Amino acid sequence: MADKLVKKFKNVEALRGLSFTAEKGKLVVVAGPNGAGKTTSIKILTTNLKPDSGRAEVLGFDVTLDHREVRKRIFYVPQDYAPYLDLTPTEYAVSILMSRGFSYSEAKRRAQEWLDLVGLAQVNRTMRQLSGGQIKRAIVATALASEAEVLFLDEPTSGIDVEARREVWRALRERVRGGTCILMTTHDMGEAEAIADKVVVVDKGLALYEGSPRDLVSKVPFTYRAVVRKSPALKRDQAVDLGDRLIVYFRSRSEFDSFIGGLEDPSLLLSASSVGLEDAFILLLGGGVA
Repeated sequence: MADKLVKKFKNVEALRGLSFTAEKGKLVVVAGPNGAGKTTSIKILTTNLKPDSGRAEVLGFDVTLDHREVRKRIFYVPQDYAPYLDLTPTEYAVSILMSRGFSYSEAKRRAQEWLDLVGLAQVNRTMRQLSGGQIKRAIVATALASEAEVLFLDEPTSGIDVEARREVWRALRERVRGGTCILMTTHDMGEAEAIADKVVVVDKGLALYEGSPRDLVSKVPFTYRAVVRKSPALKRDQAVDLGDRLIVYFRSRSEFDSFIGGLEDPSLLLSASSVGLEDAFILLLGGGVA
């Protein structure tokens, strides 16, 4: 899909040879910190931005040479997309689907089906009267209701509360089961671990990792983690400094238990768990994952 993409803005090199692929029937999450190049790559793949060099294809069509063919087959939801606010979620979805060629009856049926999956089918208030999270769910549901072969979603769950986010996750997975390719961005590693078939970790315009979340976590040379408040009494080599707190890593359960049991002040411990994708991400960006 993306092959050695390079894009510069004045003196900023947003992409420095970014390459990755996305397959049909897969949910691919492009993850990375702010400014990593996630949105720039999505804009290129959706024909909204031309690369300085490199090549990008969607469904076999070159995004620069065949941009009209690409646009016929995709649905793109930018992070800052603002819908027409004087329509209800159903009216909004129906209008978008009809503009893509659906009949009124089919557009309404599909709108109701996918709005129901994100908990908005019975909402009769206009978008102007809804919360930002509800508006975002309506936009995502509309994208899912389309028959686009590839969906590009830029931070689709930002600003959505925890329970509503799970509804969106279920809807995304349902669409993927139907054979659609979904490419979405996030900076939330917990989200990526929960729903991604493949994760592409991007930083400073390069892909540092491409593969399954499980395989990336397996590269972490630790088993357990503890988040503790920083204290002069705590000195650990296997730790990541987060300012007022530390993430301390352990290779074995006995090492983990010994540390927890040896805390003079139990209130220093904020959380303890097995390592996950967030830890792999932190260590990868810091060069700590093989």
